[in-house]
Amino acid sequence: MSKKLIIYAVLLTAGYVFVSKVYMSDTIDVSSSMFHNISNASETFERSVPKEEENQTEFGEKMNFNSEKEPQNRIVILGKSDDPGIFKRPNIMNNTYLFGKPHQDIEKTIIDDTAILTLTNVEAPMLMEFLPSGNKKMYFANMYIAPNDTIEFEVKNEKLVFTGKNAAQNNFSLALDANTPKYSKSPYQGDLFLYKKDITAIYEKKKTFLTTYASTYNLSQRITSIYEKMLKFEYYDNLVSPRIQKYEDEQIHVNDYNVLPFLIQNEKFNEKRLFDVNDYLENLTVADFQDFDAMRNTFFFKNSLNAFIRHHFVQSDATPFSKERLIAEKVFIEKNFKGTIRDYGIGRMIWDYYNKGFAYGSENKNFMIAVIDEYLETVGHKKSFRDKMEDIKEDIQTYDFKLSESALNAKIINHLGDTLTLQDIFNRSKKRVKVVDFWASWCSPCVQQIQESKPFKDRLSVENNVEWIYLSIDSDREKWLKKGRELKNHLHFRNSYLLVKGRKSALAKALNVYQIPRYVVFDKNNTVMINSAPSPSDEIAFEKIIDKTQVATPIQ
Repeated sequence: MSKKLIIYAVLLTAGYVFVSKVYMSDTIDVSSSMFHNISNASETFERSVPKEEENQTEFGEKMNFNSEKEPQNRIVILGKSDDPGIFKRPNIMNNTYLFGKPHQDIEKTIIDDTAILTLTNVEAPMLMEFLPSGNKKMYFANMYIAPNDTIEFEVKNEKLVFTGKNAAQNNFSLALDANTPKYSKSPYQGDLFLYKKDITAIYEKKKTFLTTYASTYNLSQRITSIYEKMLKFEYYDNLVSPRIQKYEDEQIHVNDYNVLPFLIQNEKFNEKRLFDVNDYLENLTVADFQDFDAMRNTFFFKNSLNAFIRHHFVQSDATPFSKERLIAEKVFIEKNFKGTIRDYGIGRMIWDYYNKGFAYGSENKNFMIAVIDEYLETVGHKKSFRDKMEDIKEDIQTYDFKLSESALNAKIINHLGDTLTLQDIFNRSKKRVKVVDFWASWCSPCVQQIQESKPFKDRLSVENNVEWIYLSIDSDREKWLKKGRELKNHLHFRNSYLLVKGRKSALAKALNVYQIPRYVVFDKNNTVMINSAPSPSDEIAFEKIIDKTQVATPIQ
């Protein structure tokens, strides 16, 4: 069975992959025969209840669904699965949150191979991603939910299928995936208009499939419209963020959200021809993004919005991800968008600049904090928006600080089994800039970055006197050692260590290491200059930080 890369809110920059959420799963196998029998997939949902409750054979009775005390904006999802991990990690993504994350208000009742997942505080109908992570594999589907709905699904022999009265509308994405070509298999290969031709052909096939499917299963006009928007913005997303990055050894390519201007400039220079950006981007205007319904129902809208603003709508000669460029983008968003679309646009802009290391240095740090504070005055009542901005602000405020003694003395182990501390490593590198790379053997993006960025790192080691320190947060020492042997051309006993207690160590807690890969830059005085640097794959942004670190004066 083939592999499929499912990417949620992936941010990619020129030569840099920032992974917010990356899921690797086997492609869901939805055959053509299933496509022709979806409407019949409404057989009785099998239930399993404890003996003492055998007289309550209906889930509705057991859960007292008709009680007046129960919230009305509730969705009940009834599941049956031969993979119990599905129920432990259902991952029902809520796109109304700032960057989308699993719905927070969920209750689970699990009985053997069946479960009841109850979602509350869903104010209006919406399309949600269903990304259950089983013990055997991960799955991907879309399901349309509305307050007081009941949705049924079954996972058997590593296949997911929706059943019940709304089976056809919810099985659409499974059938679409099985019966149409994939954008991930059609990468950019040196000519943007040829790339556009390829992905346009894919888009047309997906639209044709939707038309046939909607007619065959009599999908409502509302559901059909939502899927049309999903397909449209998926196409726009692939236009503005060409698939240029190959994911490890998989035969798939992922989107790069900041590479388009570089590709255009490169083609203009090499081909000695004019490049019509408007033609390439379908002559889209701001009006095409004044669509709250699309924003609510497809993350492709969110993925592409700021990329179009940054690379097409905003006309500025300022350096990318500079203060001047941030101001230009902010003014444009405030002038052209309102309400939730405006709030998301500003929030995503802040997130993007933060991840590019913009807040490094006293001037940009203070400016970014002021932008966040102003933004919080507008969105403070929106919990997911407020929480994310406060996290960013808290992290920015840790730039330019000294680690505590307990953090510096956190225990680390080298490949020979010797126990040391980060302070021991720093003591031998007093005249060097240090970059600490937090990673793990099971983290595919981490391993990929270690392998692919070696030439760049080697150059910085020589030209900028940079020392690279790899700290694994693995809980299994043998897996760390095994991966170290596989990466012997990149890791060795003088630069690779296992962090004892991993994320629970004093060092990880001091630096708020809650996701990896994570890059922390220290100056020659062992001061944390930037606590969450861009990936070294983003060579321009990363080298800029290293250059500044060499001559920087710590912020007072």
